[in-house]
Amino acid sequence: MRATSLSVPERSLVCLRVLVAEAGGAVNEGLTTLLSDLEGITIFGCAQSPAKVLALVETVHPDVVILDLQLPGAVGLQTLKQLHHLRPAPVVAMLSPYDLPPLREACLAAGADCFLLTTGAIEPLRELLTGLVQARSQPGNPPAGTLKL
Repeated sequence: MRATSLSVPERSLVCLRVLVAEAGGAVNEGLTTLLSDLEGITIFGCAQSPAKVLALVETVHPDVVILDLQLPGAVGLQTLKQLHHLRPAPVVAMLSPYDLPPLREACLAAGADCFLLTTGAIEPLRELLTGLVQARSQPGNPPAGTLKL
């Protein structure tokens, strides 16, 4: 009997690199645990200070940064502006405990791709990341760091 090989279509392995930058250690761990279960997503680090966020972004080059507006040591908007000027700039999802329209507008004007409330952010983050993974897997889509919502 002759052995035959079955041709199985290869599934494109898309890996979206995510950095979690959240002031609260428990929130960092929770986000990391919940999001790392999503297919196509790898958490490349957690940071709790602006300096560490910028250092990790420059070495790891994540596709997405989940950024807490209340990082200690600096205003989250300053860190966001610095991230926005990097090339390639990562997609940035801002997290805030405050649902204030002027704050939301300031974050979006400073370069955030989306603004999410810290409470209840998991489902919108899952949708955002799943959408980015799906978009990245489509032929002809931009390389890492250039996807915008």
